[in-house]
Amino acid sequence: MKKWHVRDIIDLEYFFYRDAVSRSAEDQQYLNERDRKIFLNSVKPNLQEGESPDRQFMIRTWLDRRRAKETAQEAILPGESYESLYSSARILFIITGLVLGGGAGLSFLTYTGDRPLNVFVYLSVFVFSQVLLLLLLLVLFLYKLKKKYFWSSSPLYRAIGRTMLSILLAARDRASEKLGAEQRNRAESILGIIVNKGHTYGVLFFLPFFVLTQLFAIGFNLGLLVTTLFKVVTADIAFGWQSTLQLNSAAVHSLVQKISLPWSWLVSGELAYPSLTQIEGSRIILKEGIYHLSNQALASWWPFLCFSVLFYGMLPRLFLFVLAAVSQRRYLARLDFRQGSYEQLLLRMTSPLVSTRGRKVDGAGPGEKESTLENAAKGEAAAYGRSGGRSILIMVPDDIFAACSKEQIGSTVKHRFGSAVAEILRINEDSDTDAEILANLKDKGLPPSTDILLVQEAWQPPIQEYVNFIKDLRKAIGPGPCIRIGLIGKPLPDTIFSPVKEVNRKIWTQKMNAIGDPCIYTLDLVNNVS
Repeated sequence: MKKWHVRDIIDLEYFFYRDAVSRSAEDQQYLNERDRKIFLNSVKPNLQEGESPDRQFMIRTWLDRRRAKETAQEAILPGESYESLYSSARILFIITGLVLGGGAGLSFLTYTGDRPLNVFVYLSVFVFSQVLLLLLLLVLFLYKLKKKYFWSSSPLYRAIGRTMLSILLAARDRASEKLGAEQRNRAESILGIIVNKGHTYGVLFFLPFFVLTQLFAIGFNLGLLVTTLFKVVTADIAFGWQSTLQLNSAAVHSLVQKISLPWSWLVSGELAYPSLTQIEGSRIILKEGIYHLSNQALASWWPFLCFSVLFYGMLPRLFLFVLAAVSQRRYLARLDFRQGSYEQLLLRMTSPLVSTRGRKVDGAGPGEKESTLENAAKGEAAAYGRSGGRSILIMVPDDIFAACSKEQIGSTVKHRFGSAVAEILRINEDSDTDAEILANLKDKGLPPSTDILLVQEAWQPPIQEYVNFIKDLRKAIGPGPCIRIGLIGKPLPDTIFSPVKEVNRKIWTQKMNAIGDPCIYTLDLVNNVS
């Protein structure tokens, strides 16, 4: 299995977006044919007899085939643009940090010779401020973790993303004339995908921005350290301390001892921090001037200051950088791909087709026939464990419950999803009954391998009361299980499981998408046959 990267997720969502534009019955049939063919030609041959394909493997295979098709047409995908932009951003942020850190250090360390540089000012500007920022970041992280608040929904996150993209696009425009209008449009679609899918992927799309911040901070501290050492080597820099507070030398000595604890085990003596005698000899008293100060004492502070920047500025940022990179890799490895768009893709890939009409399909290999797609698949049951062994809790509205026999709905679900029916519940009888059902689900919970299917007549418009029930259902079962809205058309004389009209499907899809939950999605319970 290939490792997943952010660029893969971006390309995946980009292809999903393009497929979502296809709404007509003919387009949907085309998608079914294309994705089913990818399964038969690229997934099934890699399976042992009786083996169930891993959903990550299926989705990655589908992505590779779609990419190959686009590459053959010399198209630049958003994932590739993201990789290019992000590489430029990493270099830009490091260089900017180096320049600003070096410039700030050079400005502060300009010594005129009539007054030593104040150690407390250096520490406050370049060390204590960074420690406060790190503490603020920690508090903010703990708060968001407790509130289960997504970074990606933060206005600051979105503002940073748009600003960074604008800067990078402007830089690329100036640096190269090869970036055409189409490439810019694709690049701009990257941020749209990231922002719109932030809730789906949580922290995954925040981590790249977090990494850039750490790279800037690393560059800043490195520039500051290099400038400080350069000035120490090439100039006679004097450091002293003074304060309006009634601090004596012993108190300052105790303070610097505590500050130097992170590195005092590594170095000892005056390299770790100034001695009490040196601290006394570098105290600045305005009315006495600088002539009473010891040259050795004035020069004793620079190792302590450099270690402070290293251990309180650079090393924490290096740690956060590595932590973010490892977290991103682990997060990508743990993606279960159970959101609505993935489930619908897997259904298209693993559902045997009835259509025999001829049409050229994306991803078809050389020499493949274009007429009958599924002669070899006619005898298949619903598709190689595509549900991953998941069962389905079915909820049927009161007004059609009597018309849904357990045998008929069980057969429909088995054929459509390849899943076993866990239970069939009657809903929408009255508010008290619905409240009792939701309370039982909240108290008992759902098994980890169970999803929910709500059977709904698509010709009836989605009223707000029904939407509220779905939202309450999500609160009751938690964020894990998917809620599938199984749409059926108007009842036929012999069955209520009839195909859905396109206009009705579109209305329900838009209404469910407006909920903003990627694991609540609509699908047809009955495949349209053309």
